[in-house]
Amino acid sequence: MPRIKKQHLKRRKDGRYKLVYQGKQIMGRSEEEVFAKCKAYKRELEEESVVRENPTVSQYADAWLKRTKVGVSDQTYAEAACLLEKMTKRIGRLYVKDVRASDVKAVYSNEFDGLSESYIRAGAQLYRAMFDAAEDDGLIKKNPARADSAKPHKGTVGSHRAISDMERWWIENLCTEHRAHAAVMAMLYAGIRPQEAKALNVDRDVDFDAETITVRESVHLDGTNQYERSEKLKTKYSGRIIPLFPPLRAALKGRSGMLIASAAGAPVTVQAWRSVWESYVTEMETAINGCSERWYGKKREHQGKELPPFIRFTVKPYDLRHSFCTWCRDNGVEINTCVHWMGHADAKMILQIYDEFSAERSKSEAEKLKKSLFQVQTEVQAKA
Repeated sequence: MPRIKKQHLKRRKDGRYKLVYQGKQIMGRSEEEVFAKCKAYKRELEEESVVRENPTVSQYADAWLKRTKVGVSDQTYAEAACLLEKMTKRIGRLYVKDVRASDVKAVYSNEFDGLSESYIRAGAQLYRAMFDAAEDDGLIKKNPARADSAKPHKGTVGSHRAISDMERWWIENLCTEHRAHAAVMAMLYAGIRPQEAKALNVDRDVDFDAETITVRESVHLDGTNQYERSEKLKTKYSGRIIPLFPPLRAALKGRSGMLIASAAGAPVTVQAWRSVWESYVTEMETAINGCSERWYGKKREHQGKELPPFIRFTVKPYDLRHSFCTWCRDNGVEINTCVHWMGHADAKMILQIYDEFSAERSKSEAEKLKKSLFQVQTEVQAKA
């Protein structure tokens, strides 16, 4: 880097000082201000030079994200940043040139354990693209994320499930005063997505006279820890009208405003929603077991008794939506109606993921077949 010389400094007619350094014009109201700005710019160039020549994974990932995710939505940018953060958490301090296939594999094994197949696939595509760019930049000779030994494990497919009858009873009857209860009931008995539940306004979207719920908005990440409401739904089929079934009607009666919101009435933040859900799970487990896990088996009334294992409340938000669809199908709701209520384009997703076999449906269909067979036998005997 060339030295910053004072003779390069010039005073303009407007009284301000100007200095041209490495093709950049730097101006200020005093000589000291100009030289301070110039030194700061020089440091930036030196840092960029280091990053360009021998960056760490964290440095390169940050620069790559900024130059490749230009013009994308805030949500898309936030999702890519989250995936890159998983990688930099594990191997961020390594220099890009030193990353091996085993390092990439370690990211999948440690940061993506138990996650869905689609999410793991999204991460793998992003990492391959980033290291492809590093290869094009001459930092590495071969992309470690494309090696056979770096292939990610298979994630869960359709990891959400239908809840049991007991879990349904717990949700309807326990912790009904909890802040999350109304949203939980809406996901369970209207099949709305968690993002839609966070944007639902009882006064605007719930018609108690017509007994309907209208899905108009959803929440999206704004690139930070915040959610923002938008009429841009997940798909063009997501805007829909769903019947207001009795259990949900009872849970929403007397409520007003947003289904779940911050103290200021805005959508909850990402962290707030996570905290609300963790609190709900803790309170449910306390209600189910009679006390919290911390004191289970330690209370005076527990002494000398052989207690059953502590019961976990393992329901996830998407399990509620899944359960709504299974409940509809078990009760004979035809597939096209389910498609509309769930906000899908066609029956493919429902048949592949949501429309799972259940003992109730098996029993019901068996009874239908028995009646049909009995009727056929009766008609044959009558003709004999």
